[in-house]
Amino acid sequence: MSSDEALKAFIEPLQEAKRIAFDTEAASFHRYVDRIYLIQISSDTETAIIDPLAISNLKAVGRLLANPAIEAVFHDADYDLRVLDRDYGFHARNLFDTRIAAQLLGEPGIGLGPLLQKYFRLSVDKKLQRADWSRRPLTPEMISYAAGDTRHLLSLRDELHGQLESRGRLEWAQEEFKRLEAIRWNPDAGNPDAFLRIKGAKALSPRSLSILKTVHEWREATAASLDRAPFRVLGNDALTALARTAPTTRRRLRSMNGVPSSAIRRYGDDLLKAVQRGLETPPEKYPKVERNRRPKISPAAQQRLERLKALRRVAAKDLGIEIGVLCPNGTLQAIAVAAPTTTRDLRKVLDLKRWQCAAVGSAELLQAVGDGA
Repeated sequence: MSSDEALKAFIEPLQEAKRIAFDTEAASFHRYVDRIYLIQISSDTETAIIDPLAISNLKAVGRLLANPAIEAVFHDADYDLRVLDRDYGFHARNLFDTRIAAQLLGEPGIGLGPLLQKYFRLSVDKKLQRADWSRRPLTPEMISYAAGDTRHLLSLRDELHGQLESRGRLEWAQEEFKRLEAIRWNPDAGNPDAFLRIKGAKALSPRSLSILKTVHEWREATAASLDRAPFRVLGNDALTALARTAPTTRRRLRSMNGVPSSAIRRYGDDLLKAVQRGLETPPEKYPKVERNRRPKISPAAQQRLERLKALRRVAAKDLGIEIGVLCPNGTLQAIAVAAPTTTRDLRKVLDLKRWQCAAVGSAELLQAVGDGA
């Protein structure tokens, strides 16, 4: 769908729909500057593939998402909601996430492919999972693949909704869905300390870390100029290899392990210059690594935490869901530190959800906290 008129004709009848399936396709695997390149929408009767590059006004899509009378169905909504907020300021008001539903039901495979295979015996070809959705024109195969992401989503929603209801877990899911409404894009572009998140960065010497910073800056600038995903210019392993080895000649650069020969041919001089900038950085200007030390908890709180973990392990097994889905370690530690003695105190613990209290049992949680008293 590539015209405002076609979008209007498709959207207008949907204002009376009870639920609509949504998905988006971006191209962060290929592009430096990412954006939404496709929006897929399915009603109970038809599916549309919307091209945001060709349509001047997508506000009608935003109105559908924001309509509290229409349930917006996603599979793994988190990223979709973030990019819809980032690119258009669109927010959803009434959500159903089939991935969250599957987690709460203890499904062994929570990806869309495994769920469609299990419930409808539909096989999803994964070869286009990382397709370049920014390219135009899209091939018929790409269009068919994109349509498949929402075409069966409403039927899957019905299957999972029925199970949640019959197993008494619908309120659990609804609490999680409500929290999704608050998701917003959290920009990280231009973070000068992004290089510190590269695996192994914090284990480097100060001098090597200085080199990592300058070669990372070179890669970001080069990727931006090419509008190419940074790892397609040079991977993180190559950046850390350069930081550790600090080559200053083409010969040394070619003898290194970890830097592709194709990158050396294309960018060799620029890489050496970036390494040299790192070497020339005065020691007093070396990057500083702030160590995030976990706050220590008292021995008594540690004992409470172990009892809570044991309780969670049993509850998760009985419920047939992953322990991290039932209650993350951070939440258990917050309970252990707070040491609540009443249900009211328990509900004040940060990030503890109502459904988690119900699933594990408020009385059981309080007993685990107080057993050592």
